[in-house]
Amino acid sequence: MIRADEIPVRQWQEKFRAGAFLAQDKYTQCAAGWYDWFCQDHALAGRLKKIGKVVMGITDPFILDNYYVWFKNNCPLNGPLYDDARFEPLSGIRDGKYFVISLDSSHERKKWTLTTERYGFYAPEFDCRDIRDMIRYVNSIGPELQKGAVPSFIAEKDAVSAYARQRGEPTDIGIYRDGKHCYSYISRRDRRRRTVLAAASLENAPAGFVSEQAHSINGMYVYCPEDAGIPLPAPQVTADKAPKRKEVER
Repeated sequence: MIRADEIPVRQWQEKFRAGAFLAQDKYTQCAAGWYDWFCQDHALAGRLKKIGKVVMGITDPFILDNYYVWFKNNCPLNGPLYDDARFEPLSGIRDGKYFVISLDSSHERKKWTLTTERYGFYAPEFDCRDIRDMIRYVNSIGPELQKGAVPSFIAEKDAVSAYARQRGEPTDIGIYRDGKHCYSYISRRDRRRRTVLAAASLENAPAGFVSEQAHSINGMYVYCPEDAGIPLPAPQVTADKAPKRKEVER
């Protein structure tokens, strides 16, 4: 494949507005940022028009001037092709700042999905049905990425992941965010959905949190109503290597 120019997102937006990526030939679309695809070459321009809307919605200065974007047309084992936009730091150092916006993946819960390195690649940090919500969220995380700040929900998600593993789930179980302090996963053991509430302290626990049935894990408190009253097995120490992460490297 022809490598796309690694230009700042701000410059990419200027080129997009000027119509630089309208032509359907492969060379133009590679210049637009397509790196890999399974659709026909002439289909890339139309796909770029759709996925490019989320790139054009970015207004955060840090993302505009410190990231470049490239695109991938994905071919899952099951389901139709879908596209994503991948945002890499221009510095070449990810350091937890890499993120991917996917559109219309049949394997995700909603139309738009944001997967971030800081949250992990087994489930999205954020998903939504409306592109305006996705654009709003991406712009909101720009200051965090600039400062290297780690949001509090990362510690909550890590505690929920540890809870799931103690319940016998694999390390690659997808932990979804369902709201403030609320997470969920689909058990690999019985295919049932588990809702898990997380809190840094019992005094500030969210609504519906039953402190008497909560578990202390990784410095957090978690409560799962579906498993309430079932003792939590002691964590097992294994020498198994961590599984390969879901995200495919460029």
